[in-house]
Amino acid sequence: MAKKHKHEEHVNHERWLVSFADMMTLLFALFVVLYALGQADLTKMKQLKDSVQFAFHISGEGKTKDEGIFDKQKGGGETLMPAPLINAQDGAMKEFLRDTLPREFEEVTGQSLDVVQTDDTITMKAPLSAFFESARPFPIKPDVFNWLVKAAQGSITFTSDIRIIIEAPDVILGAGPDGRPVTSLELCDRRLWTLRKAMLGLPEIRPHLVRLELGQQQEATPGSSRASADWEDRGQVILAFSNQRQQNR
Repeated sequence: MAKKHKHEEHVNHERWLVSFADMMTLLFALFVVLYALGQADLTKMKQLKDSVQFAFHISGEGKTKDEGIFDKQKGGGETLMPAPLINAQDGAMKEFLRDTLPREFEEVTGQSLDVVQTDDTITMKAPLSAFFESARPFPIKPDVFNWLVKAAQGSITFTSDIRIIIEAPDVILGAGPDGRPVTSLELCDRRLWTLRKAMLGLPEIRPHLVRLELGQQQEATPGSSRASADWEDRGQVILAFSNQRQQNR
């Protein structure tokens, strides 16, 4: 019986086309990516830069109080520059705290809100009469309570210290059950605790973040009657949202 001859396998000289096609696909993808990067939206790039910078700043995760990793200036050695604590959120936060909140406060109370912003503190001042009904230690007026909650929630991303201050003249309001004179400062002390309770109603705000201060204003006219009828309009509620506590640095 004749032996069958094994035919040699035909060599495929076109296998290089597979590798060539893969290479061309990868090059096409590379040029598409390069083209996309070349058409960058500068506004969005700035937003991305600000977001990344803030993430590594004091209000982000894992950073110290005084500087972020981007807050360095090179030249003649590396020099650390002070980090802007509040101004790190110079966009939406600044608009919210300086523009939106004052406008909304005026809409619900008919009174103006004085806002002062520094590198580490935002202070808001308003008449005492805007927060409470006359001669009552609680509750906070409903519209103002809602505004207060919104203000506190808007400050959560940067604040590590909330100071609630009431400044009012020392006015005799009448006699208590024991016959002892009741003063406006005693009433304001109770109002401070009402404001504190409102703040602590937010789960994001811990008790150690809130401090209360009571200050006495000078009489409008020396020698005038201490039973002044407009003392609540002259008195002020001051809310100071800051990031100054030494243990958080």
